Amino acid sequence: MNTYRLMGAAGVVLLLAGPAAAQTTSKATESGTAQFTVAQVSGEVVMVDGNYVLVKIRPSGVQRWFSVSPDRQFIIDGQPKTVSQLTPGTVLTATAVTKTLPVTVRTTTITNGTVLNVSGRNVSVRLENGERRSYTVPDSFRFNVEGKPVSVYKLQKGMNVTATKIVSEPESEISTLSVVTGKAPK
Repeated sequence: MNTYRLMGAAGVVLLLAGPAAAQTTSKATESGTAQFTVAQVSGEVVMVDGNYVLVKIRPSGVQRWFSVSPDRQFIIDGQPKTVSQLTPGTVLTATAVTKTLPVTVRTTTITNGTVLNVSGRNVSVRLENGERRSYTVPDSFRFNVEGKPVSVYKLQKGMNVTATKIVSEPESEISTLSVVTGKAPK
């Protein structure tokens, strides 16, 4: 079963934090309800060349090459076969069941710093590592100052603050299981 991760759009939520020793980052995941889809494709083997199979897709008649792992099993007339055992005229039907599981990855970053300047919703801080950063925060955001929630409008130069940023990124885990069956020519 192959698993792929698809990244979705990111949403940002800012929350109040308690005191922390340094800037720290953590991740948590939350899974939703899985959805399943089934797809079927049929075609006739035109030729086999090593690990490549040329198939005439039904009903369109389009010919398409497929790269096949040498140990891939096909069930032809009830018997397991490998790509080297396929013959022209064999009708193949591939059935793929895809499971899509929505997952939300939340990254939490806790930042500590000293206020250098405040202007409206903009605050500049010196982080514990000496780096200077400026942030624009929503009216509802609260910093933690000495264990108490404080709005950006109440911050003053020299205050030691802690803030937490949580970024939620929706993703999907996709797993596909495919079975290829067929009927050999007579």
